[in-house]
Amino acid sequence: MKQIVPVLLALLIGLSACKSTKRAYQKGDYETAIFNSIERLRKSPNNKKAIQTLAQAYPDFLVYMQDNVDQAKQGGDQLRWEEIAGYYDILNRVYDEIQRSPGAKAVVKNPKRFSSEYRESIQKAAEVRYALGKQRLELGRNGDREAAKEAFYNFEKALEWQRGYRDAESLMLEAQDWATLYIQIEPIPMHSRTLELSNEFFENQVAEYIASTTFNPFVRFFLPSQVSSMGRNADQIVRMQFDDFVVGQSYVKETVVNRQRDSVVVGTVKITPDSSVNAYGTVKAEVHQFQKQITSSGLLDLKIIDARSGRVVSQRKFPGTFVWYDYWGFFNGDERALEKADDRFLRKRRESMPPPPQDLFIEFTRPIFGQLTDYVTNFYRNY
Repeated sequence: MKQIVPVLLALLIGLSACKSTKRAYQKGDYETAIFNSIERLRKSPNNKKAIQTLAQAYPDFLVYMQDNVDQAKQGGDQLRWEEIAGYYDILNRVYDEIQRSPGAKAVVKNPKRFSSEYRESIQKAAEVRYALGKQRLELGRNGDREAAKEAFYNFEKALEWQRGYRDAESLMLEAQDWATLYIQIEPIPMHSRTLELSNEFFENQVAEYIASTTFNPFVRFFLPSQVSSMGRNADQIVRMQFDDFVVGQSYVKETVVNRQRDSVVVGTVKITPDSSVNAYGTVKAEVHQFQKQITSSGLLDLKIIDARSGRVVSQRKFPGTFVWYDYWGFFNGDERALEKADDRFLRKRRESMPPPPQDLFIEFTRPIFGQLTDYVTNFYRNY
């Protein structure tokens, strides 16, 4: 019985597959019907239903695909050769699959391959894309950035259809250059009357971010130190400054808590000269808890400015805060009255040395950096 079950299951799966293949053919989905039939014949070369379906579907498939090709050729779509190339590609894939299946070859005696037709269609598809690219590039050379982007994609597509097609690669790079927006990141000024602070860490993070992030093919950031190597002026300027920041604002809070615990052994009581029992009572303690927090916060103002007109294209403000905590304390009384929550304060009796101002400055800029990079990435993703 155990051996019969897998056999029945396999038969049921096979019957279901045959039905789905036949159903695909009846619905006019010749491609699915053919591929499924070929797969069945690989596993079972004498599968009658697969043989019947393939024999019927293949001639109908050829007629159907040829009709699609003819309609596409007669249509006015500028990119019709890409559609036609797609049809011939499917026809050739069917041919290849038949050749790789002895069972299918026995059914389709003379499968047809459309090699020359496919080569012609991809050649024409590349020609059309190349011509469209040159048309749009002329507009791009005259300052139309969107046209330059379209030219880039057309040359790119031409090269996909035919590798090394004419001078499409060099024209594609020229189109990319005309379409590219050059954005200069200005240094961030620091103003602090009381503290000697450096924003070098923050600026280095920004520099690393723009060097490692891929936005799109038409956006390029550069730093002031790279101006001489750009060979052209900036299109936009990213200007940042800290509107306001506070480093090391301290606040100390003392809390006195009275602890009490009942039923604690406080001694012994003699019952007889030779015996005694524990005496229970209440123990108390006064806990002095100190909490110190040092708050550092700031607000970064970011402007994206059109370099030619000076117009502000976009402006955002990003806040950041970092709070450093310290705990210490002492107690008077019986240690047995203390609670677990007191451990946090009683681990040390004196306050710790706080971090230097430069470290506090770096810490509050971390959340600002996250907001900044998210915004810039989203702003220039499809620019």
